Amino acid sequence: MRVLQFVAADRWTGAAATALQLAEALRGAGVECEFAYRPGRNLEQRLQGLPWCHPVFAKERSIGQVRAAADRVRRLSSGFDLVHVHLPHDHLLARMALKGSPTPLVRSFHHMGHLRADPYHRWLLRGTAGVGLANSAMPPLVVRVPALRGVPVRVLPVALEQRFFSGGTRGAGRGRLGIPPDAVVAGTIGKLDRSRGQDLFLRALAASPGVHGLVIGKGPYETALRKLAQVLGVERRLAFAGYVEEGLEDLYAAMDLFVFPAAGSDQAHRAIAEASACGVATVAADLPGVRDVVEPGVTGDLYPATDAAALAVLMTGWAREPGRRRAAGEAAAARARTLWTPHRLAEAALDLYATTRV
Repeated sequence: MRVLQFVAADRWTGAAATALQLAEALRGAGVECEFAYRPGRNLEQRLQGLPWCHPVFAKERSIGQVRAAADRVRRLSSGFDLVHVHLPHDHLLARMALKGSPTPLVRSFHHMGHLRADPYHRWLLRGTAGVGLANSAMPPLVVRVPALRGVPVRVLPVALEQRFFSGGTRGAGRGRLGIPPDAVVAGTIGKLDRSRGQDLFLRALAASPGVHGLVIGKGPYETALRKLAQVLGVERRLAFAGYVEEGLEDLYAAMDLFVFPAAGSDQAHRAIAEASACGVATVAADLPGVRDVVEPGVTGDLYPATDAAALAVLMTGWAREPGRRRAAGEAAAARARTLWTPHRLAEAALDLYATTRV
């Protein structure tokens, strides 16, 4: 079977990271899978020199450029048994490219907001042969989209890199940021943006005496967050790590508790799975799909989204119970080793592909 994955994105994050890891999982399972993407940023740097990765897209700025991009997709997809797209723009280009072709087109939805039933999406999604979803809360939304009724649907699980299963080095992560070795650390990761809940995390930290905070990520909200930390009086027990790829597993290992206050663009909630694989318990907002990756009372706890006081209560409680943190972290790591592997992802994708209609 020959499968083409493509995503019109240039950053190693969100849907692009998930799409690439699906391609890698399929190749690991013996499937001839190739990957097309937009060059220009860190995704290209990661993929340079790989003959099965194709930097063929650009930001189209006119109808003519869109048609030219669809022509490139048509030529590239020739000879493949199935094309799998991941974002609305990918879907548009593939729909144009595959018009009149018997090649099945599969679409992954990484965010609930992309499951729309407006006239444009009814047209765009018509003829979709299969649907991959980021979490188990999404299937009820699929049936509300007329063009997707009766289309085969599968939840495609997260697949983690091996480095996270190795667990990281606690001392290396703390030493990198100057965090005391005996501190109880609660950490979070994500783009520093008003929508990502880091302000709520800081407010909960202020109400959790003795807990140190760690924020991983970069973005336009960093200056405001640093000012808020000063206003709340937590700047001396708070570290900003910036954007981290190399050694990220060490920063997860430096945490005693992972906090997930808001979802990002990929609602598989990969960060929770990464922290779990590194043996860290999670306290997360009770958002759609979070229960796929957090087992309340076993690998962590849930709190009502946007409730900083409830988060503070949980952070303070977990900080006082090292035995509970250790047991939950061990359970989380064991769960990660079972559920979030490339083998499980490839298995789910191949099951979806086997059910697609032409």
